[in-house]
Amino acid sequence: MYDVLRLLDTSFRTIAADMEQWFSPYPRGAAWYVVSDYCIADARKANDAFSYVIALNHDTQANIAEYIAAVAPSDIKGSRSASPGLISYLRSPVAFSVSYIVERQSKLLRDYITDENIIASLPDLRELIALFKRDSPAAVPYFQLVDKRLAAFEQDMKRRNRNSSLARRIHLCAAFAAILFKHLDAQKAPAFIRWISDRDAMFDRHDHLTFDLAYIYFQLLRSMTSEVPDRPRFEFGLPLMDGIKEYAELIRLPDYLAGTLADLTLPALEFTHNKFRPVFADVFVNSPNNAVIEVLGSQGKVTTRRVGFSALSPLNAAHLFKGS
Repeated sequence: MYDVLRLLDTSFRTIAADMEQWFSPYPRGAAWYVVSDYCIADARKANDAFSYVIALNHDTQANIAEYIAAVAPSDIKGSRSASPGLISYLRSPVAFSVSYIVERQSKLLRDYITDENIIASLPDLRELIALFKRDSPAAVPYFQLVDKRLAAFEQDMKRRNRNSSLARRIHLCAAFAAILFKHLDAQKAPAFIRWISDRDAMFDRHDHLTFDLAYIYFQLLRSMTSEVPDRPRFEFGLPLMDGIKEYAELIRLPDYLAGTLADLTLPALEFTHNKFRPVFADVFVNSPNNAVIEVLGSQGKVTTRRVGFSALSPLNAAHLFKGS
C-alpha cells in the first residue's frame, strides 16, 4: 500500500495546484468537510467510482443541508433528472471535488493489492501505531482501539473464507482520503476536518477501520515531508453512526459525482440514462474544481492518470484528454 500511496500522491500534483488556487481566498486554520460516496461492484455500471467533495465550513451544517434538501430532495439514483441547484453547489467557490475511477477489469487492483501484500502490511501498521502511542500520550486510548481493530483485521485476512475484495476496498478508500487530507493540510492548515461518508460495507467492517487507516496513512504521508503538527482535529461520521445524524443531504454531493462517473463509458463518453448528462456537462467538462483520476491495474503494475473533459461545441459535445 505504501507504493500505491506514493503513486497516488504523485498523480495528485496538478490537482493540488488547482485546489490551492481554487481555495486561495480562504484563510488558513479554518474548518472543512470531506464528504464521500461510492459506486462499486455494480454490474450495470462501467466503472468503480470513489468521489470526495472538499467543502469549506462556510455555514452551519443544518443550513447547508436545508439548501441541498430544497434543490435536490433525493440522490441521483432516485431521481429522473439532475438538480441544477446541486450542480451549482458542486461548481461553487466553497467546494472542490476529486473522484477516482478504478478500472472495473482490475477488480479493485486485485493483481497488485494481493492478500499476501495486505497481510504483510498489517504488522508494519501496528508497529507504526506503537510509535504514535509513544509520541502522542494524550491519544493513547484511541490508538489502543485502532491496534485492536488492526489485529482483528489481520486475523480476518488469515481465514480461508476472507473477503479479499472488501479488504482492497477498505485500503483504497482510505488511501484516496489520506491523499486529500495531506494536500488540504499542506495548503490550508485546517484546524478541523470532518469526514462524512455514506454507509458501505467497508466502514461497517472492523468498527469503521477505514476511517482509522485513512488517518494513519495521512500521518505517514506528512511525516515523510515535515514535522507533524498537533492538528487538524478529525471527526468521522456515517449516517446514524451516533444514532442521530443522517447526513443524507451532504452525501448527495459526492453521490452525484460517483453515480455519473460509474455510469460513464470511456472513451466513448456514453451513459445509460440522460440524467447523468447534465452532471457530466456542467460539472466535469472544462471544470476548474472537479478533478478525476483514472486508476488502472494489471499484474504487478498500477497506473494512474488525470482525466479531463473539454467541450468541443456549444452543443455540449466533449472530448477526453488524459495526463499522467
